[in-house]
Amino acid sequence: MAVLAVLLGFRLFGPKGVLVAGLVAGVLASLAWVSSPYLRERVTRIAQEARDYRSNVNTSVGLRLEFWRQSVDFVAEAPLIGHGTGTISGLFRASATVETDPAAITTNPHSQILTVAIQLGLIGTLALIAMWIAHLALFRDGTLMAWLGLMLVSANMVSSLFNSHLFDFSQGWLYVFGVGVLGGTVLGGARAALVVEGKA
Repeated sequence: MAVLAVLLGFRLFGPKGVLVAGLVAGVLASLAWVSSPYLRERVTRIAQEARDYRSNVNTSVGLRLEFWRQSVDFVAEAPLIGHGTGTISGLFRASATVETDPAAITTNPHSQILTVAIQLGLIGTLALIAMWIAHLALFRDGTLMAWLGLMLVSANMVSSLFNSHLFDFSQGWLYVFGVGVLGGTVLGGARAALVVEGKA
């Protein structure tokens, strides 16, 4: 939400809008913090689980941090071209010891970038980032469809730090259809504008 608020501020008001959006987001976050005991408890628990991660891996945050730590090790073993597709679960199983909590053996390290880097290395990671850059460039004009596309790509990029949405069925197809439909609409509108101007 914070990233989308900053993007909206920039889109509507330029660089000054980023500051205004940041301030508005800060005020709204403060109000949410004060008015929601659940939010306070959840954020406090996340911080506590992160602090206790080394002594207690079997928490939501602890498992995720352990997945990321091991994933970085796997990427370091084959940084350029990765270990190959479908190797994540085998790598986690092979690295397990007798003391390893079974929950720490996964098929999904909960990070799109790490998931790609483990399997396809730096080459695959650069291709993923190039795809996102191309999609951002596609949605650079000021139309409503471009704005919706920019929100979709930006949200996917940010959430991919904490999830592997492109490889999840529902979220992955939502991204494919969203970028396809919105991108086609933006390109169709640009082509129609060129025809009207007599340039196409």
